[in-house]
Amino acid sequence: MPMKSRWTQLAVALVAMISIPAEAQVRMFAPERVGHWYLSGALGAFNEETNSQLVNANGQVGLAVNGGYRLTPHIALEVDGLFASQHIDTPATIPPSALGTPEGRSSLYGGGIGGVVKLILPLDRVELYVGGGLGIYTTTLLVKGDLLGARTELTENDTDVGFQALVGADFFVARHISVGMEYRRLKLDANLGVLVPGDLDMGGDFFFATVRGHF
Repeated sequence: MPMKSRWTQLAVALVAMISIPAEAQVRMFAPERVGHWYLSGALGAFNEETNSQLVNANGQVGLAVNGGYRLTPHIALEVDGLFASQHIDTPATIPPSALGTPEGRSSLYGGGIGGVVKLILPLDRVELYVGGGLGIYTTTLLVKGDLLGARTELTENDTDVGFQALVGADFFVARHISVGMEYRRLKLDANLGVLVPGDLDMGGDFFFATVRGHF
């Protein structure tokens, strides 16, 4: 068969698939998801907002666990646990008297629980979605040091309301299991007191690979 003819047939098949009404596509695969719960986990990279007080970040990891309920084919509600971890240069503002000689690198953590509303476009085995929500998140700075040969630690944390937006796609590998990709944007402010003077932008970007179980 000529190559041109093969491409023509493929194009016709794709057009035929796209032309299926959205409601019909929903009926093909999705009805049992409505009125049911799902659980999911996500792991990926985290890119924090730029702060002049916090520099040379590495080891940036993001993690999320979610529980959701599908209200309709196009709306779901979630409760999310969102976490981030990274290493930074120890801020020069850390008081030496507090822990002796500080190590050159410190740990910075963020995490909390929030609620999210998702708007979903079901396309048979693929679902596209966008969403937004808010939650309570805590930022923690951990600095280790050495005082007269003894190991010391100094921590400071701050809790505030954070806002997030997300966009992603799920692909159903089975009727009750999906894998996907997700991008989240978290907006969060923090103040770590005298350890790091000034307000900090502790939100950032999450890039996740996801796995969901639908019950």
